[in-house]
Amino acid sequence: MSSPSSVDSETERTVILEGFDPLEVVDSLPRTVFPVTAQVELSRSSGNDVTDSTFRPPEYPVSLRKPKDTPYIPPTTIHFDNPAERPPDRKSVWKPHEFRDQFGDILVHLEEETGTDPDRTSLAGLCVVEIPPRYLTSDEGQPVAKPALYEEEGEMTMLYFQQSSGFTAHMVREELGDALPGKKRSPLQLTRMDEVIAKPSRASRDTRMEAGRARYYTEPEAEKAGKRGAIPGIWKLSDVSYTGDSARPLDGVLTDLDQFAPAFAETDLLKHVTFRGRTQEQEKFYAEQVLSQ
Repeated sequence: MSSPSSVDSETERTVILEGFDPLEVVDSLPRTVFPVTAQVELSRSSGNDVTDSTFRPPEYPVSLRKPKDTPYIPPTTIHFDNPAERPPDRKSVWKPHEFRDQFGDILVHLEEETGTDPDRTSLAGLCVVEIPPRYLTSDEGQPVAKPALYEEEGEMTMLYFQQSSGFTAHMVREELGDALPGKKRSPLQLTRMDEVIAKPSRASRDTRMEAGRARYYTEPEAEKAGKRGAIPGIWKLSDVSYTGDSARPLDGVLTDLDQFAPAFAETDLLKHVTFRGRTQEQEKFYAEQVLSQ
């Protein structure tokens, strides 16, 4: 048994990502902001399922539905070539313009060859990193980080967007407008921000390191090197934190994003929204022993 309880008339400030289109979002990033990872998907739709003509009501108690042969994209994490992190071992890495071309080919195929609406393809998560302009250069017309970023141990800011399990905006989709065009889901919300310090390392795209290895100082690496000033500063929303988490509350710095990621904060990709709503808690009974049957 469970009984929900709620507290009304609460307000909550959040920062959401405008739009779900993977290509539009990646193409809209400033030159000093690089995609790190993106979770993309094209969900399966039951709207075109057909009913079996033999087994259907009222002759039978239930109808038998058959899925139409429609392609879909399972939730997939794309790893980008970026200044902050290398991909896990044996994972492909994509430059943004390569992703744009190859992913665009898939969308054209979906629309022209299968009749699938490419607009149903959406972002389910995004991580980006912003570097200072002084560390930006170009390679064959594409933005890249200068080696000086690592030699001088420059600063970087990482921003994480996801659909938070502790937040839903389903009831206010129309009020949010373009942020949720035709979508029946809550927006991607800024849930975490990290201030990190680059560490001297190879900057080659072909370098492969173990999964989870970063091109910035992690806390153990900073402590081992005796550089406590290089320990990452981490801010999180409360619903993505855990007991004992040392992260600082993200809510307190949402209005100061321009101090951490000035180029990204100036784009139209971010929308600051203050909601009024309620927090609902669900109590569950956990059975531990059978007393009678």
